[in-house]
Amino acid sequence: MEDFVVIGKIADTYGLDQELKVLAYLPPKEWKRIKKVYFKKRGGDYVPFELERLKLHGERWVLIKIKGVQSQEDAVRFLGAKVFLPKENLPKRKKDEYYFFELEGLEVKSQEGKRLGRVHRVFSDKDRVYLEIEGGKVIIPFIKEFVLEVKPEQGYLVINSLLEELF
Repeated sequence: MEDFVVIGKIADTYGLDQELKVLAYLPPKEWKRIKKVYFKKRGGDYVPFELERLKLHGERWVLIKIKGVQSQEDAVRFLGAKVFLPKENLPKRKKDEYYFFELEGLEVKSQEGKRLGRVHRVFSDKDRVYLEIEGGKVIIPFIKEFVLEVKPEQGYLVINSLLEELF
């Protein structure tokens, strides 16, 4: 049984060639080697689609043309769909780099080992990645001065004890 990861979301159709505009959760440059993506309907199976063409479109967007999508009606049916890849097909990470899904759900501990909460969500803006702890009560920039250790295999990360007063 393959594990799948969301790598983007279809936001709109684009142009006369029935391209799909994708909000990329994976850095757009990492999409260049992708040949097949998967969509999933609620309660259904993951359905593979081969990419006919892919173009980078700014810093957060990718345009994809799916084989077999010939009309505007074909393209429109994908609006709002999430785009998936099997975990084993994700690009390899460098040391000390993490996918968002690897951080979400991790327990947050102080340097002394005190449990402070859980990473509820990971999000980014143009310059930085943030960890939202326990439903938005605390948001921490994901930088080495604040996040000292990340141990996804053990299910936790360690933050600088100076941040403990936020909890």
